[in-house]
Amino acid sequence: MMKSKRLAAALSLTACGGNSGGGSGTADGSGSGSDDKIEIAYIVKAKSDAFWTSMEDGAMKYAEEVGVKVDFQAPEKETDVEKQVQFVENAVIKGYDAIILSAADSNALAPAIKKANDANIPVVLVNDTMDQGALDSVGATVETYVGIDQYEAASLAGAYAAENISDGQICYLEGVPGVKALDDRLSGFRDQCGSFNVVASQTARCDRNEGFNVMQNVLSSNPNVNVVWAVNAEMGQGAIQAIEQGGFSGKVQVFDFDAAPDDIKAIKEGTLAGSVAQYPDLQAAAAIQACLDVLDGKTLEAHTKTKAALITADNVEAFEAGEEVG
Repeated sequence: MMKSKRLAAALSLTACGGNSGGGSGTADGSGSGSDDKIEIAYIVKAKSDAFWTSMEDGAMKYAEEVGVKVDFQAPEKETDVEKQVQFVENAVIKGYDAIILSAADSNALAPAIKKANDANIPVVLVNDTMDQGALDSVGATVETYVGIDQYEAASLAGAYAAENISDGQICYLEGVPGVKALDDRLSGFRDQCGSFNVVASQTARCDRNEGFNVMQNVLSSNPNVNVVWAVNAEMGQGAIQAIEQGGFSGKVQVFDFDAAPDDIKAIKEGTLAGSVAQYPDLQAAAAIQACLDVLDGKTLEAHTKTKAALITADNVEAFEAGEEVG
């Protein structure tokens, strides 16, 4: 895939109005001839929950619309940073026209990104940012970050909790260490809830089973817990299971991130107080379009911001119906 092919294909898409691990999925668009089709490696952290499958669905749909080929790739676990590095390095070797990356570690992926830079392959970040110091230390650059403001989005849930819960005794379920997006979600909620007493704050590594185990232990030693903030949906669901099995139903308000299908069901059932939706399908479309814009010679803003909204019992029906919420 020579650079001339990338430019020719991008110009062809522009002229035609194109806009808008664990395994891999591929979408072949119906744009210009296959020899000219732009090929994008779309590398995420896992395909182990509904958020990533929704992002993959959105990527495939948009790829079909604009006539590009997308190879959606992910390791089996979000914690497998080494495997994700291999995916990026292999994408460079194979000569993809662009790489979209949701980094499993905000520091460790920097050298792999630099290899893409050296091969003149643009890198667009989606959903997760990189540590700027880590990029600078190896001379690596990215074209843009596509996604929500993680801190701001988490603040929506934190502000709601602070306004609606008195005498908060809170347990924080932290994410995978070293991922800036997850750290921002933690601090975004926490900074709105300064009056709450922190009973526990520990990682469950974005895993449902670990979320269950951590929450079970916390409830055993601190039965006065009445609020939980989990920085992803899997941990939130694990916490709900532990609360129900421990006989604490109705006594603990759980908030989490992603508004996955299980979250929506839990909100309607009253076992989840709220979840932050970040519309992964829209992130996917915007990330692919960012690649096309870069290949077309455009300079992008550092942050291509996408929307987020807090879903609660008050707006869950509207959210399910596809109406604008937030």
